[in-house]
Amino acid sequence: MLQSVPQTLVSLPVEQVGSPEAGPQISLLAGSVMLLMFDVDTRVWSAGRLEPACGPALAPLAALRLQREDGGTRLLFAFRRPAQMQTLSLFAGRVGQSVEVALDPVDDFSPTEPERLLAGLTPAAQVSLMTTFLETWPSIFRMRTSRRFVALLHRLVRASAPVEPPLVRAVARLDAATALIEGGLPMGCDAIGTLYCVSPDGMRRISGAPRYGAPGARGQRRFYLALETAGIGADTFIVLTGPNWFAVRRIEMPGDLASLTRWWRSLGKPDPVLREHAVALASSGAPAAQAAAVEMQLQCPLPPRALSGGPHLPSADIDLALATDRGMLVGGWLRDPLGMVTGIDLLAGDAALPLGAVQHTFSGIVGKGDDATAVTGFCALVAADVAVPMLQPRFGVALKSGERHVLVPPPQPVDVAERRSRALKAIPPQFLTGDAIARCLAPALAAIHGELMATQGAPRVVTLGTRLKAPRVSIVVPLYRVLDFLRVQVGAFAADGFVREACEIIYVLDSPKQADGLEHLLRGLHLLYDLPLVLVVMARNAGFAAASNAGAREARGDVVAQVNSDVIPTAAGWLSPLLAALEGEEFGAVGPKLLFDDGSLQHAGMYFAPGPRGQWLNHHFHKGMPRHYPPATVARNVPAVTGACLLMRRTLFEEVGGFTEDYVIGDYEDSDLCLKVRAKGFEVGYVPQAELYHLERRSMSVNADHARGAASAYNAWLHAQRWGDVMATLMTPDAALSASGQLEAECAA
Repeated sequence: MLQSVPQTLVSLPVEQVGSPEAGPQISLLAGSVMLLMFDVDTRVWSAGRLEPACGPALAPLAALRLQREDGGTRLLFAFRRPAQMQTLSLFAGRVGQSVEVALDPVDDFSPTEPERLLAGLTPAAQVSLMTTFLETWPSIFRMRTSRRFVALLHRLVRASAPVEPPLVRAVARLDAATALIEGGLPMGCDAIGTLYCVSPDGMRRISGAPRYGAPGARGQRRFYLALETAGIGADTFIVLTGPNWFAVRRIEMPGDLASLTRWWRSLGKPDPVLREHAVALASSGAPAAQAAAVEMQLQCPLPPRALSGGPHLPSADIDLALATDRGMLVGGWLRDPLGMVTGIDLLAGDAALPLGAVQHTFSGIVGKGDDATAVTGFCALVAADVAVPMLQPRFGVALKSGERHVLVPPPQPVDVAERRSRALKAIPPQFLTGDAIARCLAPALAAIHGELMATQGAPRVVTLGTRLKAPRVSIVVPLYRVLDFLRVQVGAFAADGFVREACEIIYVLDSPKQADGLEHLLRGLHLLYDLPLVLVVMARNAGFAAASNAGAREARGDVVAQVNSDVIPTAAGWLSPLLAALEGEEFGAVGPKLLFDDGSLQHAGMYFAPGPRGQWLNHHFHKGMPRHYPPATVARNVPAVTGACLLMRRTLFEEVGGFTEDYVIGDYEDSDLCLKVRAKGFEVGYVPQAELYHLERRSMSVNADHARGAASAYNAWLHAQRWGDVMATLMTPDAALSASGQLEAECAA
């Protein structure tokens, strides 16, 4: 059914532009495109035909049939100007009736008159004419860049508009080239199909869907639109089109546009749905607009909103809502003693996305002491495609009664490292099952961690002393916060003649806030021991793997020795047996014997075994046994060695891609590297003749996320996804027997 839009349609009587009997009229649409207009005084039920009296048919040829208010019909034909004199036969109206039209291509045809096109048309015909000139014919005849056609279209739009067209206003600046536009829909219209910007100099379709505000007191809806401001002048129009209507608006563009934040604050108590619209519009724009979206959310946060229903009614809260390109990770709790809740939804504009599709629940308690209440915690992954994080998305608790209560989380972190930390706290470690990780946590955490890795800047390199031109070994030591063992480690390196003569020492600082203090300390140690040192300062904390890889990229040695900052050689000469093991073709990676500070064994190679929940975990051979426990004194092939001290030829390290960087914080990268080495056909060797102390985990003791165990559980799951089948093959029953320490035969030998 035709929707009447009286404020945008005109009614010009036919008498103003000539009678229907005036005959066919030919004018110019564009430089080489002609328009033939013919009025018939009766209703015509077909578009008619326009054919050359002789010669090939006109191509392309477009026809349009428009009804007049007096019951007659206006026929329009668009075609390219023929190259020579042509006689056209126009068939329209009564059967057998035709009109001959002589067309001389050298004639000077007048431009098409918009008023003549519009005169006497019904509202529906005006809609058809406007949409044809905006959408169809410009494409068929490639007239979008024709200055003549654009000028005609602009005059047609102006002639179709009321004397004082309603305004759309630019209300905020999204970036230097884009503004937020606010306008009103015609009464009774709910949505816009397409939008066009038409000026005397150009026409363009406006990309991106408009956003709509809540209906006003009279039912009219406001719309909001991101619009490129280039070419917008006082005589520019916005044309809105729908299935059976169009409307013309004039643009008001203030010279000094407010920022998005200032505009939002000026609204007083605005609709939170409108806030989401504005953020979404800015989020899909240029980086400056995306920054404006984040700034507005930070400067104008919404008050958090939970549902508190007392002892019998439902209560709920959302405290986690992290948007990623794999979906939104949502966490919170629900108490529903009488089963009144049907579900919780993410409210995205007019859509409600249920949390229940991918959700993991667990038991929890809120409150303390006498106020402690048992609740059901949940973590869900909801498909939500956003360019910029919505820091406070809205959620709805739906009840069986049809009522919906809105929940708003506190502002979520913007910094990607904080977001990763927050994601690791989404599910308590004791409830981190493989299914919970796979379905809820892993997709979001991988996306956030990937974003963190992608935002790493280039590290800064500081050289203390003169570097060796061709070192045999590059010792790479990642540092994170804990620097307690640095003096002892550098002293041990300096006391080793081989290290002084054939090795370079590269420290990689993964906590850049400590850069000044660490550089001062290393300068002092360099002067004290006359030992060249290299300091690589990461742009931001990126984790063990990224820091180790950064150090390896700076390395010049034939062999890369990855050494933790809490690993101290027991004596000089520790590198020689390790290098000897690498000289052949058998081993791709080797590791030494590592001791606790009390002299007991910490590491004699690594093996894999299923944990209590069936997941594959890394274990150290003979951990806790005496230093000279006989099985730990035998050099042998092992499934893996720890990254606390691991040596590889630099060419192989680079060939396998170094440490895999998508493990979080620092776990399983070493066994992953060893399994990549095995995949290349090499063995991994344990060399007990090299002994070092390893003050295990003390270099990471201040990392709260790791202490919680969530990162370790995630890394174990990720490691098993990649290498589960390989680990199962490696850990045959015989290997498992030796891994358990039952090595009587070996001991006897």
